[in-house]
Amino acid sequence: MIPRRVFPLAGLLTVVCASAWGQATLPTVIIRDLPTIGVAATQPTATVSLSGPYPLNVTVTMKLTFVPATGSGQPYDAKFANGSGTTTTFTITPTAPTASVPVMIGTVAGIITITTSATDSAGNSLTPVPLTNVMTVNPTVPVITSVIPCAVTLSGFSISVTGRSTPRDMTSAGFHFTLPTNTQPSTLDVSVPVSTAFTAWYNNPNSSAFGSTFKMTVQFSYTGPPGTSVPLVAVTGTLTNSIGSSTPVLAQSILATCP
Repeated sequence: MIPRRVFPLAGLLTVVCASAWGQATLPTVIIRDLPTIGVAATQPTATVSLSGPYPLNVTVTMKLTFVPATGSGQPYDAKFANGSGTTTTFTITPTAPTASVPVMIGTVAGIITITTSATDSAGNSLTPVPLTNVMTVNPTVPVITSVIPCAVTLSGFSISVTGRSTPRDMTSAGFHFTLPTNTQPSTLDVSVPVSTAFTAWYNNPNSSAFGSTFKMTVQFSYTGPPGTSVPLVAVTGTLTNSIGSSTPVLAQSILATCP
């Protein structure tokens, strides 16, 4: 007679479950390529994957919050390029084990926090403690995107300037003019105080929809010889905020009407 060994059923089931679904066999979620220092008006992409091959589908949810450094602003000063803006959900599968998640950084200084949780198709949490990624968007000097002289008449003209200022403030605008030949002086520098105008704009609730971007128009008057209509050959604009001065930008054209 062959002796038989009897295993307790409960004990056998416990061993099988621990081997198949125990915490030791669950992969971890890995997030790469997100910088710790975010740059305004850029779009870094998070690469989301698992620590190793896994036979089940995994649902990943990422939630984003933004806290502006100035205490003003709106949640969409940073958002995901897909999903609802502040939340995105996607699935990692055995055949598609990596996902790309673009993060749109706005134009306001502040802190972006992304919290990630993941659950497999059997209901197991792969993130008992949600993962957290933090990006800091530091206050920087202004960025000018365009300088355009416009609406030139026999007695005046305007300059339209567009750009952004991540701390949502501005102190002055500087313009360096190159004047027509035989004009004395041949160049002219003008500084325009703009703090009051920008404070009013950034304190206006309507401005939060634009982050820190702006378009301003500065009007100039002049007296020239009869019949003259172009009082400048070129102009370079510079803006200064609480952090410092922008890179100077040279106007590329003169428009009949201001944009």
